[in-house]
Amino acid sequence: MDHEDRVIIDRRDVLFTGIGTLAALTLTGQALAEEKPHQHDTPQAGNPLQKVIAAALDCRGEGEACLAHCLGLFAAGDTSLAACAISVSETVALCTALATAASLNSPRLQKLAAVCIDACEACEKECRKHEDKHASCKACADSCKRCIAACKALPA
Repeated sequence: MDHEDRVIIDRRDVLFTGIGTLAALTLTGQALAEEKPHQHDTPQAGNPLQKVIAAALDCRGEGEACLAHCLGLFAAGDTSLAACAISVSETVALCTALATAASLNSPRLQKLAAVCIDACEACEKECRKHEDKHASCKACADSCKRCIAACKALPA
């Protein structure tokens, strides 16, 4: 048997294996479709985990908008929001991690929530200094406040 014959046999084997697998998957899919839908252990609306996820994602989004505003000012030569940008950058990173941990119901969620509370409190304090002059700072500070409340509402 030369190389070409082995390639043809290998291709046939692959083809027949693929057809068999497809048939098995089709039959399995039909059997599963006839069963009751299964439930996942995902957070439901109103659930403290869902509230933390929503608050963390909102805080991240408002933080990114605030950071973009700060960067725009930096480009224009205004560095008055430098401390704000640093605080917001940290908060954005931690809120991203918090949302992920909450969606996984991580066993380290409480510890991460405590760190996020600390970061959000510092970010809110820094953004409040500029809220009268910059709407994005006010929105960021308000979202930090909501994230803090959601974290504090987590069951111990």
